Amino acid sequence: MTTPDLVVIGSGPGGYKAAVTAARLGARVTLVEKGLPGGTCLNQGCIPKKTLVYLANLIDDVNALNGRGLTGYTRGDFPAALRHKDEVVRNIRDHFPLWLRRLGVRLVRGRASLAGPGKVAIALEDGGTETLRAARIIIATGARPRTHPACPVDGRRIIDSSHFMTTLHRLPENILCLGGGPVGTELGYLLHQFGARVTIVERSGRLLDKPGIPERAGQMLERKFQRLGVDVRKGLTVAGTRVDGGGVDVTFTDGSRERFSHVLVAVGRVPRSAGLGLEEAGVEVDTAGFIRTNEYLETSLPGVYAVGDVKAGPMTANAALHDAKVAASNAVAGNTTQRNYHRVPVVVDSALEIAAVGLTEERAELAGFEPDAARANYAGSAKALGRNDAEGFVEVVHDEETGQMLGGCIVGPEAGEQIQMLTAACQSPRGLWFLKDISYSHPSWCEELENAVDPYTAEFLQSGKNIFRPGIYAIRD
Repeated sequence: MTTPDLVVIGSGPGGYKAAVTAARLGARVTLVEKGLPGGTCLNQGCIPKKTLVYLANLIDDVNALNGRGLTGYTRGDFPAALRHKDEVVRNIRDHFPLWLRRLGVRLVRGRASLAGPGKVAIALEDGGTETLRAARIIIATGARPRTHPACPVDGRRIIDSSHFMTTLHRLPENILCLGGGPVGTELGYLLHQFGARVTIVERSGRLLDKPGIPERAGQMLERKFQRLGVDVRKGLTVAGTRVDGGGVDVTFTDGSRERFSHVLVAVGRVPRSAGLGLEEAGVEVDTAGFIRTNEYLETSLPGVYAVGDVKAGPMTANAALHDAKVAASNAVAGNTTQRNYHRVPVVVDSALEIAAVGLTEERAELAGFEPDAARANYAGSAKALGRNDAEGFVEVVHDEETGQMLGGCIVGPEAGEQIQMLTAACQSPRGLWFLKDISYSHPSWCEELENAVDPYTAEFLQSGKNIFRPGIYAIRD
């Protein structure tokens, strides 16, 4: 029996970040992984998706510049794109164990379960067993795609996002994406760019119906889809399917019927919490299978923490990375750091890149603020016009009485990079004025943040108001 200070179960974003954070704080860490190192994010999620979407965006950008200095049109080679994606993933995965070893983290390949207070039993990949005793344990086993009763996944004609990245080798002729959230809109977009006919159906009345994403962003994405020729249908879902050798006959809830070569089920994810010995060890799980945690991400069993998709909260890699730093710090140094998902950006890579952080106007009003949104459109951006890519906006949400920075959204190129600026402003003692303090390069995307807040900061200064509050998340938890 070996005795590390911390055992982490699962090597996805939450797991590996927790292991590395704890190791850098001086802990002896063992990381256990039963599948491919890197978890869903590396092998079936963020990394391969981002790689493919980048190629899809290039097709869009190059074709939009035909006649503006470029001649001719380009089209995608889907099998070649998949090979490129696999090479990128394989390269990162092959270096993963070396990177962990360099940081002092021991990687064990096998299936782990709790075996009593402070004990982890491992069924090793080579058929042996090992038991670890540790004062602290972090569970980071992630989630799997949610099923849909009317669309039973078979891995061939009806697939989920995991199959998309592992077993889909040819471009579908025409595909139905069931779900208009991040996964459906991202994968649907890239398939369209490579030549598939794409239909997206969404049960609610809008795309990207998520608490942190303003409705305006979803509407702009829908308009872009319409121009591209992606068929978007809202207020609709699937009532039944029938699969044969040539495709899938789909019946919708409005009674209509249509035939597709493939169906992609993208209706969310469910936690991987079974088989870990949680109930026997005294770790509480809710009715949906999520591990219950407190604000420090500690479970009902002292010394055991849970991070990422296996516990309730945003099911994104960004949230898992946030969880990892919180849980690792608390596991090593004691419970002093609390989770706060309002500090975590959400990013969608689709026909438009969309990123948001903090509160939307609607959520800020519900929280008791008097919110206002400072906005700038890229139609007035010198960089956007030079790139022939002026579709999008920046939105900075603040309290109109105090100037307190509350959140914001960016739609447009490199939104996922720019959102760090809004995140920093929300956590800065300068708040809204953080965006005025910076000397920006010109022309740049980020200078539109200053252009957006200029009228509001000027009005505050001229009003003589003595009221000012820092960014909403600047005060320590």
